[in-house]
Amino acid sequence: MRPTRFLRSTSFRLFAWYAAVFGASVAVLLLIVYWITLAAIDQQISDSVEHETELLLELYRSSPRGLPSVDRLARAIRLRMADLRGTRRYYLLQDADGIRIAGNLVPMKPNEGQVVLPVSYLYPGGRWKADDSPDVYSVVAHGRMLDKGEFLLVGESRLRVLQAREAIVEALGWGAAIMLLLAAGGGVALGSGFLRRIEEINRTTRSIMDGDLSKRVPTRSGGDEMDNLATNLNTMLDRIQMLMESVKRISDDIAHDLRTPLSRLRHRLEAAREKRPVSDVEPVIEQSIAELDAILETFSALLRIAQIEAGARRAAFSEVSLAQIVSTVCETFAPVAEDNGQQIKAVVGRDSTINGDRELLMQMVVNLIENAIRHGSCGIEISVILTQEAGTPVLCVVDTGPGIPASERENVFRRFYRLEESRTTQGSGLGLALVKAVADLHGASVELSDNHPGLRVAVRFAVAGSGNGKHGHAYRAQRT
Repeated sequence: MRPTRFLRSTSFRLFAWYAAVFGASVAVLLLIVYWITLAAIDQQISDSVEHETELLLELYRSSPRGLPSVDRLARAIRLRMADLRGTRRYYLLQDADGIRIAGNLVPMKPNEGQVVLPVSYLYPGGRWKADDSPDVYSVVAHGRMLDKGEFLLVGESRLRVLQAREAIVEALGWGAAIMLLLAAGGGVALGSGFLRRIEEINRTTRSIMDGDLSKRVPTRSGGDEMDNLATNLNTMLDRIQMLMESVKRISDDIAHDLRTPLSRLRHRLEAAREKRPVSDVEPVIEQSIAELDAILETFSALLRIAQIEAGARRAAFSEVSLAQIVSTVCETFAPVAEDNGQQIKAVVGRDSTINGDRELLMQMVVNLIENAIRHGSCGIEISVILTQEAGTPVLCVVDTGPGIPASERENVFRRFYRLEESRTTQGSGLGLALVKAVADLHGASVELSDNHPGLRVAVRFAVAGSGNGKHGHAYRAQRT
């Protein structure tokens, strides 16, 4: 992976923003720690100085008889100065005239309470240098007046504050450096993985553009957003491949099944051109028109099936009463069945209102009834039954005709497929293909089974919110 490509990637920008926000958060946190720590150390120094002052005052007040209290206090100060190690303490005991009795500070004007002595005061002679020992740092001191005008001052260097400041600044620097390294390393690692996933998608799409529709985006078991995207893309590609194969099948079916009637029509018209008189040509013209009507009807059915499979009609869905459709279609085809010596009856148990396309659902029922009438002999009975099973609406068209062999029941849903015994009857072999397409569009399944004798076609609509794996459509049941 080229560095310039990585720097332009979305993952790099994402992790750059992440590093900036995280770094700012760490910096704010360390600054807060810095301020709180320094304030706490200053308070500790102040408390320590005040406590030491109180201890010395207690020695001054509890001096035994025979030993002047000031002398005892001066002795205690000298002992403390002799034991000083590390951070230096400062003491001053002066008399009422301002003469130093004990301590390591120069005499000063008495000032009770807390004071901060600058470095210039500690070295009035100008001996201070930038690289001097801890004595060069300012001193937090506490002063108290004694009984006879003496003045006591106890102080402590702020060296600890400076040391804490330097430690926190150093920690801030190391923390920022480590944070940047971790953010950069994590960004490179995760960004590289992200780009690899994108490249897999690009390779798959390039293969598909080159004509290999079988390629799919690799998925992993992580279940993250990229896996969800890959799954959705694969589902879309499956759908596209199915539609492309459907188009190819339609093209093959058209080339195979329409070539014969078109050739027959052409020969008939050539023969009619040679005939005289005109009265002999008129029957040929009538037959040709009927043949062309049948071809146009076939093309119309193919176009409708293609639109249904593409889902173009789903936008027009509305609430549709299946009972009303069943009643209307049965009433329409009852005279046709009677003319063929057949009988149609509608059996509606509970009406079911589903969300669907009324025109397509009616066409589905029409095709099922026409199929039963066309392939059934005189005297058969055709029943259209609307019931509910396990809370789902089921539409059944049952006849007592010849039925369909079990080995052929999957094939009859193919376009232009016709059984051998049906080739002498009218039809294009698209009726059941359209039924299957309408059922799939509405999330329903179509089942063919024996009626002993005859055929039973059951269209089972999906439970609300489920479907056949592609779409789920709600319905509501009501008593008729």
